[in-house]
Amino acid sequence: MSLQVAVDFGTSSTCVAMAFGPRPPQVVLIDGLPLLPSSVYAAPDGTLYVGAEAERQASVDPARYEAHPKRRVDEPELLLGTSVVPLPTIIRAVLSRATAEAQRQAGGAPVDTLVLTHPADWGAIRTGVLRQAAAGLAQRLVLLPEPVAAAMFYASLQPGSTVAVLDLGGGTVDASVVRRDADGHRVLASRGNPHFGGADIDQLLLQHVGTIAEPVDAAAWQQLVSGGELSDRRRRRVLHQDVRGAKETLSRHAFTDIPLPQPFPDAHLTRSDLEQLIEPRLRDTIGLLTTALADAGNPQLSGLFLVGGSSRIPLVSALAHQVLGILPNTLDQPETVVAQGALRSVAVPAAPVPQAPQLPPPRVDRFEDVQPAQPKKWLPWAIAGAAVLVFAAVAFGIKFGLKPGAVELQTIAHEKYSFEVPKSWAQTGGNPARRQVQVAPPGAAPRTDLIAVEQRALTYDSDADRDRAVREVRSEYDSAGRTFSGFQDRTTFAGRQVLAYHQRLSNAEVDWYVIFSARAQISVGCQFTAEGRDTVERACHTVVHSLVANN
Repeated sequence: MSLQVAVDFGTSSTCVAMAFGPRPPQVVLIDGLPLLPSSVYAAPDGTLYVGAEAERQASVDPARYEAHPKRRVDEPELLLGTSVVPLPTIIRAVLSRATAEAQRQAGGAPVDTLVLTHPADWGAIRTGVLRQAAAGLAQRLVLLPEPVAAAMFYASLQPGSTVAVLDLGGGTVDASVVRRDADGHRVLASRGNPHFGGADIDQLLLQHVGTIAEPVDAAAWQQLVSGGELSDRRRRRVLHQDVRGAKETLSRHAFTDIPLPQPFPDAHLTRSDLEQLIEPRLRDTIGLLTTALADAGNPQLSGLFLVGGSSRIPLVSALAHQVLGILPNTLDQPETVVAQGALRSVAVPAAPVPQAPQLPPPRVDRFEDVQPAQPKKWLPWAIAGAAVLVFAAVAFGIKFGLKPGAVELQTIAHEKYSFEVPKSWAQTGGNPARRQVQVAPPGAAPRTDLIAVEQRALTYDSDADRDRAVREVRSEYDSAGRTFSGFQDRTTFAGRQVLAYHQRLSNAEVDWYVIFSARAQISVGCQFTAEGRDTVERACHTVVHSLVANN
């Protein structure tokens, strides 16, 4: 059986994905975690420790420790303690640890193909270091730009689609514009900052903690953060871990506390504290993206993808949305996207055009900031077989005046689904917590004419138990009040089987269509005023017809 491995060698951490025989592709867990620290420690006897082992050794002799070898890519060799170690040897130690774990989980199988990702702006010299470091680790070596790998993770992108990728990792930032052509993906433009990332955010937060602790005992604080005794180094290592953990907690909660050693009191931090510290740097980061877009000719975007562990920080999404007007997409584990996308470059057929799955019905969901409308009452055609489909298609074309190719479309890509809308439409909002994207036609007043698409994860397979899925939607519908009407548990719209219902708002109406696909339920709310009804209905037909669930 063939073993294919993809390694995203990052500044602070490395992610590995593998595909082996009939098994589904998966992220490789190393020491029980999806990420391997990229750090290396050179022992006096020449042994190179990697990852968590290197971090533990660093408390003994930090001079022999390199936390971010990727940042040193332009240096031919590093001095670690008294040892001079070639940089390719250091990188190879990380890559060897990553591929060895994939091989172990594949029963010792040799690696047939190894895909290594790298920043889009790395030239032949830097990628040559990667090639040298990986020599002999696999029968075939493939190098792939990181933004291309990120775009490939969202495999539903149609040829002609263009996306922006903002990769905010542990030590670097890369902003790229990627276009999918008929023969693959290519980077149109890329801008980067090799001197800012999650580690720098940690340092800003540590300095802020210092403003709280130092007035208590300035000498003790300086001893803690720069003392050379073994006890100081160990306490400092714990402090850095606590600061990093606080940053991650503030991505999910409004406040947290950092325990400090005596004589300091614990430091109380709020998300507002963190945002005030990092907002100027994050605005510069978003500026890289706007510059890359300008370099690419400001193309119409189908999506904006945030990857890298630090992209979890809510302010990143908020600023990107504020500046670009596009709701960014990210995952629960954005640091795994690049490795998984790189694996798709070899583990699946190249650039397939996905077919829309046969999805089922809708669920009643109150979109406070969307507010959707009711399903159409289609004439129950009595003619059977192919004649029915032909007649329905002709009828729809007459009603809406559609001609093949008359409207230029764009793909809107979310990590859980994608769909097409007219190219003149634009993203106007959404709700990341509900995996929701909103699009609206040009000139539409806020909260009037729009389409909202939202995905809900199910705990069961709706294809195998559609009746349960319908019952759950019906239960919500029945409890939703008299603003909802026209529930149809099985009808056809845009050539697909859907569950549909109608909602009446104070200033608009909404037609809701619900599609089931495996463990996902996708609701499409097509909201319209009297003036915008025809425009929204035409676009709604396109959205539902083209919807692809990324299960």
